[in-house]
Amino acid sequence: MKKIVGMASLPNRVEGLKDTIKCLSPQVDHIYVWLNGYKEIPNVTETNVTFHLSKENIGAVGKVKIREIIDKSNDFYFFTCDDDIIYPNNYIEHNIKNYTEGSFQSSHTGLYKSYPIVNYYKETERNNNTPTFFTRGCGQKFAVHIGGTGVMMFTSDMLWEIPVDDFLEYPNMLDPWIGVYAHMNDIPIYTLVREDFWMKENPKINQESSIFHSDKGRGEIQTQIINHYFCSKPNKYQPVLINN
Repeated sequence: MKKIVGMASLPNRVEGLKDTIKCLSPQVDHIYVWLNGYKEIPNVTETNVTFHLSKENIGAVGKVKIREIIDKSNDFYFFTCDDDIIYPNNYIEHNIKNYTEGSFQSSHTGLYKSYPIVNYYKETERNNNTPTFFTRGCGQKFAVHIGGTGVMMFTSDMLWEIPVDDFLEYPNMLDPWIGVYAHMNDIPIYTLVREDFWMKENPKINQESSIFHSDKGRGEIQTQIINHYFCSKPNKYQPVLINN
């Protein structure tokens, strides 16, 4: 199947966007980028990139809303990526090799001990002593509750089913929305087995501009959403280690 990347970017991250494109372009058939607040198309040398200038800033949701300009006639693997990450040259190949059909796969994940949760971002609660940050290694594949969409993979048939427009009220909350969608529809989210620092933060990008820092780690709305949906039904895929 073809390999396609979906991204969303802000103007203050254009240099990081260019680096991400440079990392991923040789590995995929095409990259689609939703440009939030850009006045012009970034100048890149890669030819397998399509940009969409958005009249409104829909934040991270642009990673999946970009599907509006993707050809539906072909099946493909879909990778949602971020403009502040340096991806390795075997990122796409390694993801496909470890992928479980019908699942979301992510290298940045949240795993909760119980519900209701106190705070979406609280480290000891979310990580549950499990190596879930994308720069850290992960030795086994297991189910989680939340998957980071900057390092996520799934398939085109799943992309068309995601209720993207339902996410637009809180557009910079794509990770919890995908987690809720997966939970309510009994779709597993799995970790990706990887080594430490296989992926890296791009030092060109000031992390103070990230969603986490802009929210100051409060996560009030995220917490309410997780508790509302996750407390309403049991999780079919309770976090357990599985064999590849």
